[in-house]
Order: sequence, then structure tokens, then C-alpha cells
Amino acid sequence: MRRVEIPKPDGGGARKLGIPSALDRFVQQAVLQVLQRQWDPTFSDSSYGFRPGRSAHQAVERAQGYIQAGHRWVVDLDLEKFFGAPG
Repeated sequence: MRRVEIPKPDGGGARKLGIPSALDRFVQQAVLQVLQRQWDPTFSDSSYGFRPGRSAHQAVERAQGYIQAGHRWVVDLDLEKFFGAPG
């Protein structure tokens, strides 16, 4: 993996960016294909992020359906940001 730093738009330092090599992408795809078959069935039916056959548009449509049905809250979570390192 090649790493480069790009300046943050606000001028507050730099953001580290990893650029995967062809081998990195090959290994990532192989692992994804094995693990996705095991883990995807365990996810909530309400989960849309990075799942095959699901999109952000479908998530918005489902949220709009809940609102039309009288529900007052829709929660959107970004677990990557939740577990990520500060900064």
C-alpha cells in the first residue's frame, strides 16, 4: 500500500491517504467474498451500508416510509467514525 498525505481543506494539517496496490485489492476481495456469505445473514434487515443489493437510496426510501407511517425518529449511524481513532 502506498501512503500519501493530502492537506486538509481548513489548513489544519494533513490527512493520511492509503492507496491500495493490486495485490492489496485482490486479497481484500478474496476475504470479502468469504466473510460476506457468513456475516451478511446476521445483519439487521434495517442495515443498508455496504451490503450487496442495497443502496443509500433504498435506505432513504425506507426512512421516508417510516415517517409516513407516523414514526418520529430515524437514526443514521456511522460506525466507522464511532470506532475510528480521534483526529
